[in-house]
Amino acid sequence: MINPPVYDVQYWPRWSLPHGLLRVATYLKRKGYETKLIDCLATTEKHEVKTRKRSIVRIGSSEERIPNSWSIRLNGGERIKYCFGKDIAWLEKVFEHIWERHYGLFSTEEEKAFPIPDEIWITSIMTYWWESTRDVVELCKRHFPEVKIRVGGIYPTVAPNHAAEKLGLEKPILLKGNQLDVFDPVYMNTDLIVIGEIPEASNLDLDLDLYREGDYGFPSYTILTTTRGCPHDCSYCAAKIINSGKKVRVRGADMVMEEIRTKYAQGIREFCFYEDNMLMGRNNLMEILTRIIEDKELKHIELHAPEGVEIRLLTPELLKLMRTAGFKKIYLPLETIYRDKNKLWNRDFYNLKSFERAVKMCRDAGFGEKPQDLNVFVLFGLPGEDLQDVYDTAVYASSRTGSVIPMLFAPVPGTELYKRFEDYFKEQNFDFQHLNGKLIPMLEYNRRQMCHKYDLTYKDYYDVENFMIRINQRVRNKPFEFGDGRVSRAFRNVYTNYTSIYKLDM
Repeated sequence: MINPPVYDVQYWPRWSLPHGLLRVATYLKRKGYETKLIDCLATTEKHEVKTRKRSIVRIGSSEERIPNSWSIRLNGGERIKYCFGKDIAWLEKVFEHIWERHYGLFSTEEEKAFPIPDEIWITSIMTYWWESTRDVVELCKRHFPEVKIRVGGIYPTVAPNHAAEKLGLEKPILLKGNQLDVFDPVYMNTDLIVIGEIPEASNLDLDLDLYREGDYGFPSYTILTTTRGCPHDCSYCAAKIINSGKKVRVRGADMVMEEIRTKYAQGIREFCFYEDNMLMGRNNLMEILTRIIEDKELKHIELHAPEGVEIRLLTPELLKLMRTAGFKKIYLPLETIYRDKNKLWNRDFYNLKSFERAVKMCRDAGFGEKPQDLNVFVLFGLPGEDLQDVYDTAVYASSRTGSVIPMLFAPVPGTELYKRFEDYFKEQNFDFQHLNGKLIPMLEYNRRQMCHKYDLTYKDYYDVENFMIRINQRVRNKPFEFGDGRVSRAFRNVYTNYTSIYKLDM
């Protein structure tokens, strides 16, 4: 089981446990497999990973170069692309060690058996991280020419044809997860691209024991999944593709509680709900929270939902349970305050009245005693947006909640929005790695759209992001420090002309 490194200009390793791969590991063990884990993104106790400079990329373009020396000054609009985690050179040494000694990842007094693999299962998450998956596949094929590769995860699910063409697999079969049979010789004697979830694995626990067996530090947290699916059809979201439709499925409270107690007995105190829309199974979630509160053996646990919660499904009773059970922070998705923009992306079910009501309920439940306990996501970098609207949304969000979290938009292959702008991506010579939100892929499109109003550059997007960071200074009880820079001028401009949100239909 391999969790590849990440190639990106920025990476946040917190909550990055490869939970899908670890569920599949449990599934394979139950089928009689002997499994081993190589997690290139395993973090230190401080939740950090190693970094190595890889290349230099230009914002909003497909340009990428490797300098002769890293003792250089970047040109305007360039960023360094890193390899986060253990790199391919490290992985190659692991493979060589397997060949040479047929033993564990590292030499110890009691080396653990690590035989030549028959199959290698590789997880691949973000579509714009596909290159590291390709490099891992190539290395596996070179060192273990007889091995059969299985690639699964979000990337091969939303773009299976791209994966079949680009990953270097040998005549792979594209197989839906619900058709997988590990005892079928027709499928299992060739490389596989596994599309979507494997139903038999979906409700299983994460096999965290693999970290001890591989001589990694045992994780300090685990990932929980209580629902799968989302009934909405937002044009930029791939949830419908990943979950083979819009039907919401709930994982029962008995099963979730058994997992929580098992992981608690292993020493874990932090539990992260990581799913499409946690509150779509609200009654089930409330049952889980109630049982956590009533179980006197579950002491000092912390609960997290970093993906955010559906504002329209919050209730005072639910928020009280969340607070009592162990949630310290709440994340609310606002994205934009403008209804016409939400309507454009099939999100017109969101409105400011629902958001204001959700904020009040959160505060009444105790979220907001500390400013950073109540957070809101603001999405930007979308095609056709006016940056003034983003400033409006950021100021509004900051005035209502504790802190603003800037989220740069990344087009996801297979979605309605991606298909709408596919000609533009081809014109720009973009492959998936160029659609990373942090590289502002819609920059040129928006520059053309806004040319009648202002000359848009990559710096304007950096200003927006810096503005949100600066406006959060009040969360740390610091006054906003005015200066003569672009961010400060933008701040003054927003506040001087800020009247638009009070005219909106709540």
